[in-house]
Amino acid sequence: MIKVGDIVELQPTNNRNRQLRSQEKKHIWEVVKIDTPQCFNGTVGFLILHQSGHERWVQADDISIIRYTENRDARST
Repeated sequence: MIKVGDIVELQPTNNRNRQLRSQEKKHIWEVVKIDTPQCFNGTVGFLILHQSGHERWVQADDISIIRYTENRDARST
């Protein structure tokens, strides 16, 4: 299950995603919000943020998890 704070990779599932990956080198994103935006007709979407400040709404098929939230702030003792 994808949660806020997870680090995800944008998949080349459509032309815009392929363009972001190839031309702009935007592969790795962070999930910042989970909601049902109007653009997806009431289905769940994920607002993702690239380190450059670019935000984008995507669906679950457009991303794959690289690092879960629980592991992001893990500290060794």
